[in-house]
Amino acid sequence: MPMSDYIRSLRDKIGHDMIFSPGVAGIVVNEAGHVLLQRRSDTGAWGLPGGAIDPGEEPAEACAREVLEETNVSVIPERLVGVYGGLDFKHTYPNGDKLMVISLTFACRPISGEPRVNDDECLEVRYFAPGTFPELNPRDIMRIQHTLRNEPQTYFNFSAPL
Repeated sequence: MPMSDYIRSLRDKIGHDMIFSPGVAGIVVNEAGHVLLQRRSDTGAWGLPGGAIDPGEEPAEACAREVLEETNVSVIPERLVGVYGGLDFKHTYPNGDKLMVISLTFACRPISGEPRVNDDECLEVRYFAPGTFPELNPRDIMRIQHTLRNEPQTYFNFSAPL
């Protein structure tokens, strides 16, 4: 997987230890109501396009950039679906790098481009109708469900006042 210069410089200092990283994911829904997914090259698993926010980058711009880089689809992020984190967003890459992500997940409208593999991060890219999704991890299923509900409020997990 390509790594930003920023993350590479951190990895040079700390090796495989945990990095806390802000990230974005784009849930791209076309006019037919189908959701764009990619099959990752590192694990072979299907999931949402997205990635790390570069230092100084606006989150919505990072989302549009990541979706385009990975899928060849230009999008407009239209709303923030949710802010996701916690242990469900802890990840260990096949090379041993550990990452804890806070994911800003955006509902996106495609504006141009045909889905195709556009970099070395994925093996396959395509739209799926709801109910026909391939096997997905629970965090992606949850974010897709929140997006398709099209509720005006932003999702975040908050169980009780302190």
